Amino acid sequence: MPDAHITLTAALDGDSRAHFGEMLKRSFDVATIDHGSNGITVSVRDDVPPAELHQALKQLLRVRRYASGDCLFVHEAPNQQNADPQPALEAKGEVCSIAQGLFAFRGDFLRVRTALDSRVRMIAGHCGADELSYPPLWPIPLLQSINYFHDFPHLALLASGVEPEYMARAAFANRFRKGSGNAVIACTAENGLAPAHAALAPTVCDCCYWLLRGRRDVVDQISTIYGQVFRNESSPDGRLDRLTAYTMREIVMVGSEGFVLAKRQALLDEVAGLMVDLDLACNIKAADDPFFSNDALQRNAYQNLSRLKYEVEVPLYDDRKTAVASINLHEDYFSRNYDFENADGARPFSACVGFGYERLTYALFCRHGAKLAAWPRSVCTFLELT
Repeated sequence: MPDAHITLTAALDGDSRAHFGEMLKRSFDVATIDHGSNGITVSVRDDVPPAELHQALKQLLRVRRYASGDCLFVHEAPNQQNADPQPALEAKGEVCSIAQGLFAFRGDFLRVRTALDSRVRMIAGHCGADELSYPPLWPIPLLQSINYFHDFPHLALLASGVEPEYMARAAFANRFRKGSGNAVIACTAENGLAPAHAALAPTVCDCCYWLLRGRRDVVDQISTIYGQVFRNESSPDGRLDRLTAYTMREIVMVGSEGFVLAKRQALLDEVAGLMVDLDLACNIKAADDPFFSNDALQRNAYQNLSRLKYEVEVPLYDDRKTAVASINLHEDYFSRNYDFENADGARPFSACVGFGYERLTYALFCRHGAKLAAWPRSVCTFLELT
């Protein structure tokens, strides 16, 4: 296995080690990370030249130095439950595993998830947001225009159909019929699959900006979108804090710099209030997107230095934590890449606030316990579950 060593003048602290490991695993199949007295040694299972691995480690450590941990808001909630509620929810049939990273929901878990969306829709309504709906399949140019496949190749999921020709379809039908033993379909021309013209949506906001492409009359606007999103990742131990398919609602702002910054701040305050009403301990702190370990990593440093992204981090159980929402400022990134302007010829700013509902629901059950009937009355009343 290829390995690489980086010499450090000072050892990384616990948070820095965790962040470094998380960034590394976005790009490599990591076998071991050894934090020694004089540096870090990493072994990976990928067939990557050692010099390239060494360069990636240097970039990751450089990015880590810019990670500020700047915290905007802290809410402490005593008497946190310290047990994973997922086994109990699965035993009741409220959480049902379909495959790695894919789950079905019913009962109280689904009730809480639905109630959370009602509350977030109210927040969107306070801002005057216009509700939109988009399909979960997006054309390749939508994502290519914003360099998604370069920045996040490890998360992309493509959609392909069978070639529109009889013999290809007949061969496909025969090769993958019931009992064929082919549980995995290789995406090759030999199997009759056509080139991918679409990808599964990795978020719900990008389509908002795509619809503005080429326009020269963009005005201040707020939208909200609910949908299912898809990323090529999952929790290694099958927990609900990282899924391949999950539901989100985003509130999206596009317009002048002053308009976007003011609305973003107002929504950040609303998010902090929501966490208090849900009695969820949380930190709202500076964060960065999970960029791949190529030159896209430089955007991590810029995000941290410019405080463009904040995440709402909540405790689950033991020392496990997860981010249940994010507050993002894109500046003019989307208007430049999708080429839209306002009537004065200026590039509009954009921002979004996104909520991951399975994570947020899971965090609530971690906080208040697996039995909804035993939750605090104030929380149930707030969610209109009484």
